[in-house]
Amino acid sequence: MKKLLQQGKIMVLLILVGQFFTAFVGRSLSPFMVYIGEDLALTKVQLGLFPTALFIGQFLATLPIGYYADRVNTRKLMLVLMSVVASSFLVFAWMDNFYLAFIFILIAGLGYGGMHPVTNKLLVYEFPPSKLTVPMGVKQMSITLASAAISILLLPLVVFIGWRWAVTLAVFVLVIVCFISSFYFSRLPWKEKPVQSTEPLWTQVKQLTKSKMLFFTNSSAFILMGVQITFNTYLILFLIETKDWTIYVAGLCLALSELCGAAGRVSWGVISDRLFAGNRWLVLLGITLISTGSLMGLYFSQSTILIIIFIAFVGFALSGFNGIWMMLAVESVDRSLSGFASGYSVTVASIGVFLIPPFFGYFVEQGGYLFASLFVMSLFFLCACLMIYAMRLFKAA
Repeated sequence: MKKLLQQGKIMVLLILVGQFFTAFVGRSLSPFMVYIGEDLALTKVQLGLFPTALFIGQFLATLPIGYYADRVNTRKLMLVLMSVVASSFLVFAWMDNFYLAFIFILIAGLGYGGMHPVTNKLLVYEFPPSKLTVPMGVKQMSITLASAAISILLLPLVVFIGWRWAVTLAVFVLVIVCFISSFYFSRLPWKEKPVQSTEPLWTQVKQLTKSKMLFFTNSSAFILMGVQITFNTYLILFLIETKDWTIYVAGLCLALSELCGAAGRVSWGVISDRLFAGNRWLVLLGITLISTGSLMGLYFSQSTILIIIFIAFVGFALSGFNGIWMMLAVESVDRSLSGFASGYSVTVASIGVFLIPPFFGYFVEQGGYLFASLFVMSLFFLCACLMIYAMRLFKAA
């Protein structure tokens, strides 16, 4: 029994490390956006299209990969996805053409997005439902920690080696992690339980579309994920252009936001379980309201301390909601479909991710950040209405 527990800990550690370093490469776009824009002479709309490309790939990948994650050796699939991210970003780093760069980021998105249902499925079979909240939050936390690590470790290096070599360095680290994970995976006797459902993909999609819980989960994630990526993409640009901050200080603020988001991804799950008796909708509503107030405060405040506080609040709330979201997704269906359900939910959320950032960039170019913030506030209002209706619906049920 002790040996099995030890093997379980190694498996979870490998999942977290793999997710961390995949995000370490995949989320390097946001901190380097200023340098990429200057190097390739891009407009703000084009800059917004880079995260769009990543999440178009995620949109295309998560549904089929979530389906096959319930049927194949997910450990091997995880290594393949990590390799796709590494190779695609390596090619992107040395591209000078915007359209080719867009295509390779899209290909990287296939691997980046596929990691979500694969790692979710591994965790679901490693932990009982009653003990899944914290591991799921920690797994999601590894993504925001990776973004913070990029801002703290790689962003200062850009000044000396350039953004292309910084991305190449991140890719090199991911390749090393991939080899190490392969070494340990091949030596763990852990066996995955076979999937219970043998229905074809389209039949399962129709089943998921009938879940009201999953519908409201996906609708909320569509908005919150889109605004989250928009915030991460434009924060550094916003601080440089409107607050006259240096790029390094702005990068540290992005790192602060991601660190707070990492704390939020664990904390919100614990808060929902211990303080709100598992009422995740009420917690999501609170996250939406905190994000709304903090973003408006960030725009209007001129105090450095207040700006930093608002950035921390946005990170804790907006970047921290993912743990709650993934829990709602896997709780909406039978355990045997957990990989597919989470993949389906990420697929829907990805639509918001690749629509909202370029629209935000367009509104910034047309009327400035205040005009663009009104667009974000309208999205938050719609999101809050959906959550209030969901709370009433499922309380009645």
